[in-house]
Amino acid sequence: MIKASAGGGGRGIRLVRAEEDLLRTVDTARSEAGASFGDTTVYLERFVERARHVEVQVLGDGETYLHLGDRDCSLQRRSQKIVEEAPAPDLPDAVRERMRDSAVDLARLCRYTGVGTVEYLYDPVRHEAAFIEMNTRLQVEHPVTEFVTGVDLVAEQLRIASTGRTRLRQDDITFTGHAVECRINAEDPDRNFLPSPGTISRLDWPEGEQYRVDSGVRAGDTVAPYYDSLLAKLIVHAEDRETAVQRMGAALAATHIEGVRTTVPLLQRLVLDPVFAAVEHHTTWIETELLGGPPRRERSETPGEGSTP
Repeated sequence: MIKASAGGGGRGIRLVRAEEDLLRTVDTARSEAGASFGDTTVYLERFVERARHVEVQVLGDGETYLHLGDRDCSLQRRSQKIVEEAPAPDLPDAVRERMRDSAVDLARLCRYTGVGTVEYLYDPVRHEAAFIEMNTRLQVEHPVTEFVTGVDLVAEQLRIASTGRTRLRQDDITFTGHAVECRINAEDPDRNFLPSPGTISRLDWPEGEQYRVDSGVRAGDTVAPYYDSLLAKLIVHAEDRETAVQRMGAALAATHIEGVRTTVPLLQRLVLDPVFAAVEHHTTWIETELLGGPPRRERSETPGEGSTP
């Protein structure tokens, strides 16, 4: 894999399958990296076929370091996450423990301060996890971690920034139930996820304490073509994964957005698919198998983030 050092959002990533393609592909990746990020530096990493993307939420204040569990973010389009869940399902206990411990060790060695995410590729065939990168900020999918731990990550980030210390210790962190988040984008899945700008004429969200909607748009707002297409995050929590997925299906069925095309119909299809239920999906499953065609560009199994890496 060739990846842009300053990259994010799935840009500046290229897959090399044959040695004779290496130099040409490096040039292409560097060109895209320079245009997107103003930095042509690239690096190489191992390519994992049919990988899952699993990440660990960490927190540190320079002295105390801990993790707040893991998440699975393997449902992606164009190397950008659209469905996330916590904890990561169907992960061997030994692998989960090694990932969590190594994430905390990394934060400690870096003397990291604040909330961050350590990302891995998990190979479900070999039961191995390979380090991707550390994202040094709060991520779009942080609400699923908040649901299963009961920790307000935004408040904790602000506390560390203002006082220099966290009040949390690893023994304070407990995990309850399962949470799922869907990112709703103004895109047309039937046209290769082409952005769908326009004016929102209708916007109905599911009602009830079991649902959380993080959004900054209202009916009558105009979705411009110049920015990220993310409209909202829809999050649910339940006592187990099966119930959480069913609850998400109900939440999406109660979501109505008109005036722009959105990913809501695709998300409904995803959460009800037996492949997702059986945790047999991977980071390119949507484009290569579910939608029945190749990705728009051949990219790595290494995911980007969309709104945030």
